Amino acid sequence: MSLYGVNVDAVALAAATAKSIIEIATPSTSRCWIKEWWIDFDGVTASAVPVLCEIGRFSAAVTTATSATPDTWNTGPASLMTCKVSTTVEGAGTRTAHSGWLRRIPPTSGFHYVAPEGRELLLPISAFFRIRLTAAAIVNATCGVIWLE
Repeated sequence: MSLYGVNVDAVALAAATAKSIIEIATPSTSRCWIKEWWIDFDGVTASAVPVLCEIGRFSAAVTTATSATPDTWNTGPASLMTCKVSTTVEGAGTRTAHSGWLRRIPPTSGFHYVAPEGRELLLPISAFFRIRLTAAAIVNATCGVIWLE
């Protein structure tokens, strides 16, 4: 198995507007395991409302995002996954129950999750993994995902 990753820096979040920051789509022939993900914010007001973070499988793909080429973290072949970053308009789809994480993270902080060995989130064939954020106030986000294929 090979490790791959994608990340994006300083994505502006509009107040009270959901925005998918990263999406990974599996093809109909392959699956992947989400090994780790992270979210950081650049807010400066300690009393600000935490950012709603939806991380996991979603029922549909985003359509208005920029394509991104995954980084290969070792000497493996090119990734088979399709990656998109920074939607301009939030796409269709809802987070699939029991398939990820729902967190509220202070906009002056961040969170880094590393799955214990053997407990990675499986992304089956023809599926979508997203990091979608909704902030109460304007803030910038830096996010990333590392997966196994």
